Amino acid sequence: MKFHSTRQQQTSSSLTVYNDGFGLVKETRMIPGNKEISEIRFMDIASGIEADSVLIHGLHVLEQSYDSELISKEKLLEKYIDEVITVRNAELDEEMKIRLLSVSGSIIGERIDTEEIVIDPIGQLVLPALPTGLLTKPALLWKIAAIETDQEAKVSYLTQGMEWQANYVAEISGSRLTLMGWIQLSNTSGMDFYDSRLKLAAGKVNRYRDPHPLNQARLFAKAEESGSFFEEESFADYHTHSMEHPVSISHGQKKQISFLKIQDAAFRKIYKVEAGSKQAKIIMEFDNTKTNKLGIPLPRGILKVYEQDRDGEMEFIGENAINHTAAQQKVSLLIGEAFEIASKSWEKKRDKRGNFEYVTYIYKLQNHKSEYVRIEVNHHIHEQIWQMESSTHDYELKRSDELEFRVHIPAGKTVEVEFTYKVDRTADERIK
Repeated sequence: MKFHSTRQQQTSSSLTVYNDGFGLVKETRMIPGNKEISEIRFMDIASGIEADSVLIHGLHVLEQSYDSELISKEKLLEKYIDEVITVRNAELDEEMKIRLLSVSGSIIGERIDTEEIVIDPIGQLVLPALPTGLLTKPALLWKIAAIETDQEAKVSYLTQGMEWQANYVAEISGSRLTLMGWIQLSNTSGMDFYDSRLKLAAGKVNRYRDPHPLNQARLFAKAEESGSFFEEESFADYHTHSMEHPVSISHGQKKQISFLKIQDAAFRKIYKVEAGSKQAKIIMEFDNTKTNKLGIPLPRGILKVYEQDRDGEMEFIGENAINHTAAQQKVSLLIGEAFEIASKSWEKKRDKRGNFEYVTYIYKLQNHKSEYVRIEVNHHIHEQIWQMESSTHDYELKRSDELEFRVHIPAGKTVEVEFTYKVDRTADERIK
């Protein structure tokens, strides 16, 4: 006896969507206890299912098959070879009965009344009842050991066609920041999901790609009041974000889901220049910490930034991508170039004295804004062995080959940063 398990027997469902275009479907269905049931056709599954990923708990499955012979014009007509079908011509108000002989390339039939052979007859094909064994949707077929009482079958499988990405919108007003986050979820899996628990997995999950794939399938039997609408947790080496409320998404649908709204967070606007810069780069930074009303892992996504102008209206000032950002980390992104902060840099001189070379470099910074600014000057030194001799401004050694000057410039003023460093050329002399 065969039992058809459909969504009608479903008691719960959940969906975990990964970054790389696939998802994990998990559902629980009730299977009635009946010793006569030896086969279960598990229907209403995603057409993008990876059949070798199926996990089954609650049933003793002896054998599993994946039936994907879905209905199509070609497959349907093949089922009626040597059967009598009707050709209905509505314009002539005529019907003709033919015995179907071939559907390979053309439809070839034998007229029942005259025994004449007709090729591609004009009209609508009217077929008898749908043959058995032809499905409108894919299904899993299980041969099971007999069950005497009702059982909960918990089934999980991977499916292609599920994607998600994060998008952020930041509004700047004065020195404070409002940050909103949206999840864009898309479903092309061939299955509709209703009232399903939703998790989003952030991080790179390795998937094996067979360089010589076979043509046939292989079968093997907490959100705080911070404004976050997802509960986040670490799992293995990844992060998952669970939505508080069930989600419904149909096949072919894209849906935007709000998952974050933070108000009155602190941020920093930083201007940076380096050798060759003509205008200062605009960097927006904020700390992903609880003290700054955040402190949650932020999924990778595009962040669009708006700023309030003098008229009190929000204007778009730039965008960039942020990477997966853990709690307690800093978010820093380039959003544009400052039109009113100009930069010019050049090597002033290079003197050689014995085995040492003295290099003098200048950055000329012009602030045409009507307000005070702080500019970070990042300079890379390409020589390996060097030592600072003099500098007009304090600096920080970020790395062995990188200097950072923090320069304060009043409105409408120009400042020059000049420094000289000594390069040891002893090693070069030894090589010669």
